[in-house]
Amino acid sequence: MPRRELVLSGALALLAGAICVAIASPEDAPVHLYRTFLVDRGTLLWDNLWYAGHYPLAGYSLLYYFVAAVVGNLPLVFAGAVLSALLFALIVFRQWGDAARWPVRIFGLLSAAPMFTGLYSYSLGFAAALAAVWAVQRHRSVLAVVFAVAALGFSPLAFLFLGLVLTSLWFVHRPLNRSVLVIATGLTAAIAIEGSVLALFPSGGTYPFHWADLLCLVTLSALGYRVSQGDERARPIAIFFVLWAVGAIVFWLIPGAVGDNWARLRGVVFPLMLLSAVLVRFRPRRLVLASLAAALAYNLVPYALQVPNWLNDRPAKSSYWAPALTYLAAHADAAHRIEVVPTADHWESYWMPKAGYALARGWYRQLDKQVSPVLYDSDLSATEYLHWLHEMAVAYVLLPATRLDQNGGPSERALLLSGKTGLRVAYQTSTWTIYAVPHPSGIIQGDSAATLTRLGHQTIAGTASAAGRYLLRVRYTPYWVASGTIRCVGERADGMTELVIARPGRFTLSIPSNLEKLLATPGFAAVVGGGTRHRACARAER
Repeated sequence: MPRRELVLSGALALLAGAICVAIASPEDAPVHLYRTFLVDRGTLLWDNLWYAGHYPLAGYSLLYYFVAAVVGNLPLVFAGAVLSALLFALIVFRQWGDAARWPVRIFGLLSAAPMFTGLYSYSLGFAAALAAVWAVQRHRSVLAVVFAVAALGFSPLAFLFLGLVLTSLWFVHRPLNRSVLVIATGLTAAIAIEGSVLALFPSGGTYPFHWADLLCLVTLSALGYRVSQGDERARPIAIFFVLWAVGAIVFWLIPGAVGDNWARLRGVVFPLMLLSAVLVRFRPRRLVLASLAAALAYNLVPYALQVPNWLNDRPAKSSYWAPALTYLAAHADAAHRIEVVPTADHWESYWMPKAGYALARGWYRQLDKQVSPVLYDSDLSATEYLHWLHEMAVAYVLLPATRLDQNGGPSERALLLSGKTGLRVAYQTSTWTIYAVPHPSGIIQGDSAATLTRLGHQTIAGTASAAGRYLLRVRYTPYWVASGTIRCVGERADGMTELVIARPGRFTLSIPSNLEKLLATPGFAAVVGGGTRHRACARAER
C-alpha cells in the first residue's frame, strides 16, 4: 500500500482523537477511571463500593486496567485508535488495493470514536483483533493467536467481533489446513480460559437489546449484503453483514451480557459500505446511495445524541462534587450507603467511591438492571422506592442539578421532588439537594445490635453486641475470609451475606489481596473442586 496513505490514516486518527479529547466528556469514562483507580490501589478481585459488592475486572477486561494504571487511559486509547487506523489500512489495502483509499481515510477519522464514547478497553481490544486479522492475512498463525488472546484480555466483545471477521474470511475460501487448525485450537483454548475465569468470578446481569436497535442493524446488514453482491471481490463483506445480522438476532433472542453491545461494530459499517460501493462502481446507484446514507447515519447519529451530555461537563470535575462530599464527610457513616440520582455520564460512580463512600449502584448497565430494576419503571411508586432504599441500606439520596441519565434518572428525580417519599431535605444548594432517609436500615442487622466500623473496597469490619445471626447487606462471595467473632459466613436466598456471630466483639471480613492468597482460600478450593460456590449456615449454628 502507498506509505502516504498509511501516514494519512494515522494522522487522521490523531487529529480526530485530539478533537474528541478537547470537546467531549466521554459517556463511559467514569467506569474506566474508577477501575484504573482500583487496580492502582491493589483492589483486583472484589469491590464493596458498587452494587453491594461485585467482581470489577473479571467479566469486563482482564488486561486493560493494569496497563492503564501504568501509562494512563488517554495515552492508551490514543494508541489504540492510531493502531486501529494503521492496521485497518494495512488489511484493507492488501485485500482490495486502491479501492480502499477513501474507506481507509474515513475509518481513520472514525477510529477515534472511543475517545468520544469512552469505550476505552474496547479500543485496545479492537486494535488487537485487527492485529490478529493482519497476522492471518500474512499466514502467521501463531502470531494471530497471540493477538487474539490479547483481544480477549482487553475486551471480550472485541474478541467476539474477531471471531465474526475470521468466520467471514473462512466462508470465502473454506480452507482446512495447518494454519486454520492452529488458529482454531488457540481460539478454543482462549475461550476455555475466559470461561473458567467467568465461572470463578461471575458478573451476572444482562444488557438490553431494544427491538428498534435490532431492526436498524438487520436492515443495514441487508442493505450491505445487497450492495456487496454486485462484485465477487466484495464477497467477504457480504458474508460479514450476514453474520453480523445473525449474531444480532441471537443476542436479542437470548438475553445476556452482550445485548446491544453487538451494535458497537457500527464504527466499521460506513467504511465497509463505501468499500463495497467502490467495488461495484456505485451501481445500482439508488440502492448504493441509500445504503451509504443509512450507514453514515448509523455511524453518526448515536454520537450526535451524546452531544448534550458532553456540552455539560461539570460533573466530570471534582469541584462539582466538593459540596456534596463535604456534607457527607460530616454526616455519613460506614453503616449505610449513598444513592445518587445518576448523572448523564454517571460521574458519581467515580467521584463517590473514590472518596470512600459506598454507592447503592455504580456504572455497569448489566448489573444496574439486575440490582435495581424497579428504578427503571416509568411509574415508579414511593412505596417501591422506599423499599429499595431500605434493601440497599441507603441513608442519603443525592439529587444533582444537572443533566441526568435519561434511562431512569428523570423519574427518580420527579418522585423525589413530589414529596411523596417522605424523605427529608437535609442539605440544599443551587447544584445539590441531599435527602435523608428516615430511620434507614443498616448494612448489618440481626438478632442484636451491631454496626459496621469500616466498609472498604475489599474489607468489612464491625462489632456485634451478642452472639446470633445477622444479615449483612453485601453480596455473597465464596472468597470471604472471616476473622474475629464470626463462626459462619453464608449466602441468603436473595444473594446477600449471612453472618453467624459466636460471641460479642469485633469481626472482620476481607477478600484476598492477591492471587496467591486467593488460591489458598477454602472457597476457591471448593469452587475449583466442583463443589458449590454457595454456602448456607446451618440453623443451629451459633
